Amino acid sequence: MKKIFIIIISILLISFNAYSKVGSNAGYAGSFMRMGLGARALGMGNTGVACSNNGFASYYNPAALPYLPGRHLSLTYYFLSLDREFHYAGFALPIKPTAGVSVAWMHAGVSNIQGRTFTGEPDEVYETGEDVIVLSFANSFHRKFSVGLSFKIFSHSLLDIKGKGLGFDVGLLFKPIDLIVIGLQFKDISSSYTWNTQDFFEEKGSNYTEMFPQIIKVGIAVKQSDNLLIAGDVEVSDKEDYRAHFGAEYFYKELAYIRVGMNSTSPTLGAGLVYGLLGNLDTHLDYCAVFGFVGEGVTHAFSWEFKF
Repeated sequence: MKKIFIIIISILLISFNAYSKVGSNAGYAGSFMRMGLGARALGMGNTGVACSNNGFASYYNPAALPYLPGRHLSLTYYFLSLDREFHYAGFALPIKPTAGVSVAWMHAGVSNIQGRTFTGEPDEVYETGEDVIVLSFANSFHRKFSVGLSFKIFSHSLLDIKGKGLGFDVGLLFKPIDLIVIGLQFKDISSSYTWNTQDFFEEKGSNYTEMFPQIIKVGIAVKQSDNLLIAGDVEVSDKEDYRAHFGAEYFYKELAYIRVGMNSTSPTLGAGLVYGLLGNLDTHLDYCAVFGFVGEGVTHAFSWEFKF
């Protein structure tokens, strides 16, 4: 029965993926917040709403924070094409008896942007960057149900213009039985950048607000055995963008992870290594490759988690 259930879920997710409408969110503010986070989740097709039991819970589903097995210090570095950069650092911990908190920082940007004059001559070299601070809190009202909230503080530097904003995520997690987890996330509620261009354009400047796409994500994770996890997410935004994410993780001899997935229309591969560093300090070193669209190249991501 359990195998049949997994097959049905897999077929539904793959079918949804085949008919996904992608790209509608790309032209809107806050695109770096929709890239995915952490080599483990990305290696599994950018799934995480129902299986974010690690230091990246504040991104995928803050409701998972109370179930963390201990304190997590998480770092991620992306190798991106087109002079792009993306970094993450976060700290998360459970708080007895039923809560969990985390604080995280993310940065994304583009450097080496060659400016041009009105006549087409090379001008200054520019860069742009976006940052967000994420503060998360969650509480488990029952051993099978929890609710989490992430409060986000945004800033965006574009030439000499600064944009700022706030936003929220809300997550829910439900564990009907030990082998199945169901997650729900409302992402980027009221998230936006507010710009003031009067200092840059003088009397032609103005104040305006850019809204992020607001997204609803539903995920399910099924633990087939002690070594095999299968997970999938589906999402829809208010910009009529529909996506599916699907992946699997195999734990080999309590030492290494092998992962595979589909991130919307992009295949993903990943691997991880578990080892002890010092005393009670355990570490996870994870890698993934996301095969992007034509002209974008392959994205490589490394994550390093310290658990203590």
